[in-house]
Amino acid sequence: MAIRNVRFVPHHRPASAAALLAVAALVLAGCTVPTAEGVDGKTGENFQVREPSGPALVLDSTDPAELALTASQAFFHASPVVVLASADDADARSTAAATGAAVTAPVLLTDGGVSDINIAAELTRLGASSVVVIGDEEAVAEAGAATGEAAVVGFDPGALSAAAEAAASAGRGGGGDKKENEVKVEMPTADRLDAADVDGLRAEIPDVADPRLLQEVLVAVDPKLGQEAAIGTALAAGAVPVEVPGGSVAASAETVETIRTLKPLGVVGIGDGFGSADALGWQVGVATSGATLPDGSLRLFPGRYVSTSYAVPAGVADPAADAARAVDAASINGELLGGTPLVTVMASLRSTEAGEDGDYVAEQPLERITPAVEAIREAGQLVLLDVAPGNQPLVEQLDDLEPLLSQPGIGLSVHPEFRVAGNGADPGAVPVAELQAVVDRLAAIATKQGLPQVMLEVHQSTAASVVDRAKLQVPPQVAVIFTAAGPSAGQATAGGVWADVAADIPAHTFLGWSAPSEVPADPTSIMPTEPLLGLVSAG
Repeated sequence: MAIRNVRFVPHHRPASAAALLAVAALVLAGCTVPTAEGVDGKTGENFQVREPSGPALVLDSTDPAELALTASQAFFHASPVVVLASADDADARSTAAATGAAVTAPVLLTDGGVSDINIAAELTRLGASSVVVIGDEEAVAEAGAATGEAAVVGFDPGALSAAAEAAASAGRGGGGDKKENEVKVEMPTADRLDAADVDGLRAEIPDVADPRLLQEVLVAVDPKLGQEAAIGTALAAGAVPVEVPGGSVAASAETVETIRTLKPLGVVGIGDGFGSADALGWQVGVATSGATLPDGSLRLFPGRYVSTSYAVPAGVADPAADAARAVDAASINGELLGGTPLVTVMASLRSTEAGEDGDYVAEQPLERITPAVEAIREAGQLVLLDVAPGNQPLVEQLDDLEPLLSQPGIGLSVHPEFRVAGNGADPGAVPVAELQAVVDRLAAIATKQGLPQVMLEVHQSTAASVVDRAKLQVPPQVAVIFTAAGPSAGQATAGGVWADVAADIPAHTFLGWSAPSEVPADPTSIMPTEPLLGLVSAG
């Protein structure tokens, strides 16, 4: 008999469902899981939980009945008992979810976006011999064709617990002015039902003795109305619930610490707030790895950053010691301009000659810039590696820089307006696909290495320097900042440049602004205030 990891013993299981054993582990890394498919369990013919296929899975249907069905498909291969309720009845949904958790059975819903034929087909797939219908005799009769050939057992408990009643009242309009999908509901755990009612029900249905459940699989939830059945099914299969406010792991330090303590081997998100499976897997992977930005956070925003440039000069005996001046300058600028200090390190420079590789870029040797980067990070500041564009796609320079970009707190800064014509780009501009390749590469590095969010600064003196900029797609692993940069170094960005660059930026991106070299005592007199600045470049 396998021993379940003590940190993962769930408190939602009833005392009679002891001996929680392993099926197999999921591994957090890599691919997106688009459906609720899984692999068969190995725990017996009549009851088998199912491992959701892939490292991370998101069940994101907004229809309660469809969400419940996909949860059943994701978590169960076979079950002699299924709990059934009406999707239109908030009380019944809440009771059904708690019942599923109590008797270790998946929960399905009728009267929603799933037909009775599909419900009956799912009962057949599961091999269910008994269906527990939540409600009175009328509810049992209305279940009708959905129960197929299974025996029907009515379950109408005398009372819900106070927590269950509060959730049900929210579904009846107790949420005030909140929209239905914004109403917070309680976790549908087994202890919300009266123990005597549950014991009476168990006497009428097939007994699943010592069920072997999922081991160390986490279910991330931000419980909303309509999700009760799916969550109840996850709990019944043995998944350990963790509440993730707003669907963002990084939004709550408490959530991050919980996940870091649990160290899950797999994660399933229930609800449309979690985004893609890849994004959820990355968030949990970062929380588990312990890697953070210098301030201990996982995400760069909300916040403001203030950068200063540092060119690693050739021939300096101690680049790390030399980098100290940039650290001091960034700290001063940060205090003056009201932001977190950040240092830009020149990783490559523009060249008027093609050079041996013909790309019009003079790359700084990695061994020269690494000591400076490490010194800046040790000082607790963020780093941006500034790369000059030549006549090759921007993403090609990331090959040499990946060893540095694979560390937390190191991002990238690019200048599309200096692009040399070639490889599908006109002079002074890049197609959005070229910038998208950089974003996607940074996201892939962050996911692979378990890094917190990576910053990408895009300098622009005109929005047209990224052709079709509005089409840029930004995953949560990357924070993209479009910095309005004046045409001359050391000067404040002109109002016209700011207006052009700041207009119609892509979704999920931020704005930056270049300050003059000599910042006035009251910088607010020259800094734009609308929209809010995410970065001030003060070199």
